[in-house]
Amino acid sequence: MTLSRTREHTEAEPTFFQYTLGLMTVFCLMLLLRNSEIAIKSVGEGLLLCAKTVIPSLFPFMVLSEVLVLGGFGETLLGRLTKPLQRLLRLPSAGGCAILMGMLCGFPTGAKYAVSALARGELTKTECERVLGCCNLPSTAFLINAVGVSLCKNRGFGTMLYFVAALSALICGLLLRPRRGTKQNLAQVAISSPVPAVKGAKLLTASIRSATAATLTICAYVVFFSAITGTVGQMLVRLSLPELWQVLLTGALELSGGVSAAAAISSPFLKPLLIATTVGWSGLSVHCQLIALCEGHGLSFRTYFFSKLLQSLLCTLLCAVALFLFPSLWIG
Repeated sequence: MTLSRTREHTEAEPTFFQYTLGLMTVFCLMLLLRNSEIAIKSVGEGLLLCAKTVIPSLFPFMVLSEVLVLGGFGETLLGRLTKPLQRLLRLPSAGGCAILMGMLCGFPTGAKYAVSALARGELTKTECERVLGCCNLPSTAFLINAVGVSLCKNRGFGTMLYFVAALSALICGLLLRPRRGTKQNLAQVAISSPVPAVKGAKLLTASIRSATAATLTICAYVVFFSAITGTVGQMLVRLSLPELWQVLLTGALELSGGVSAAAAISSPFLKPLLIATTVGWSGLSVHCQLIALCEGHGLSFRTYFFSKLLQSLLCTLLCAVALFLFPSLWIG
């Protein structure tokens, strides 16, 4: 009896990660209480961001993505377009479609497609983990219009940034692809009995229901991280940290806030490189949104976080090369 109780007590002891998470939670709680007015204002800004940007730009794409997956149309319509991508990264058709959707529509459309394909048995867990590391990118509209035109006053820079982000994701996909000797295993499905395609009126209703749940989850993360980012930003101002540290810490938490902070930095040399670094990483808020979409599927996120860290480095290097080759893309 004593041994059993001792074993249960040992298994119930918090891990180092749990201790760290607990300390971070207490710190954030104190930060919110100390800066309650800023937190309230930031929550309002997050809600406004959801109403004006997140929902209009994501919800229609997510509904159509669900229609493609649940109706079994994805591979039929996009399969031929993604054939070179499938061969390059050694992925099945559903994996190539998810990456293409992610590159065109931005996160989390590609991730949602990949997770739905996993549930339908069109991707294995290993394949899905690889795909998630390549398909969770900022949208073309965000990079070209929001970053290029609005923030940097240079559409060419935003366009270059989009291609840099896409190329970085493809390079990561190449580095993570399996050896040729394991190519035959790629045909294995995640489950033995794939889910049948949804047909008729149920296809649209099921797609809207699934997209609505995913969009609400994303908005919840946007609002929460808006409050955290706002209070952390106030703390950084009080500490009078160098601009570089403020940009890096803000960008580590949230993409749009990090890009805005990078665009406001005084150094003309660091400004485009820090924007590229932030775009490659994409922010902890985006990563939490992806983890929420994958809940219940038993996926590991080691490959995903490794890929995003690598993409952040690659985006910075590729951006520097592009600016050296095309000086007209430089932003002041």
